Amino acid sequence: MIPRSGTFVLFIRHGERAPLPPDDPYADVDLTPAGYEAVGALARGLGGRLNWTAASPFLRCRVTARGLGLEPEDDTRLGRHGPWIADHAAAGGAFSRLGTEGVVRAQVAGESLPGIRTPEQAVPILLSAGLDRLHRGSGACVTHDAVLMPAMAWLFGADAADEWLSPLGGFALELRADGPVAVWNGRERRC
Repeated sequence: MIPRSGTFVLFIRHGERAPLPPDDPYADVDLTPAGYEAVGALARGLGGRLNWTAASPFLRCRVTARGLGLEPEDDTRLGRHGPWIADHAAAGGAFSRLGTEGVVRAQVAGESLPGIRTPEQAVPILLSAGLDRLHRGSGACVTHDAVLMPAMAWLFGADAADEWLSPLGGFALELRADGPVAVWNGRERRC
């Protein structure tokens, strides 16, 4: 997933997190020790190539970004409420009824849900979190599975979200001479 050369943005899910309490699926939990280890391994693999990090305001995203070697900038395009939520109250009903996984699966299947933006509306918002910073060089946007999976399905095909996105999974946005290109698993899409 890490481009070998040039300017890029990684859009990644946070590292492995502690379990969410059953009574609070939106709890702000920290990473597990294995999560911190994996973030450290990713940072070593990046070899200091990042110039910036941005993160959802949730602790698990902020500490993942910080573990990549740079203090993150909070960016609500990456979470709390992120690019998908157009109307928090209306979307809350869908999340209550379907749960996070149900909402994501419905989005991947192309279903329209109340209070939730379409991919044509949401994905440019998500990508702008990286594109707006590319003038500063390569970086990483740390967000959530529920943000990335519907975006990846739209960018690369529904099968890009067949498996639940693993911690630190995601895609890259490469800056090329003819503009930015989203890259995942050998697939590309101009943005």
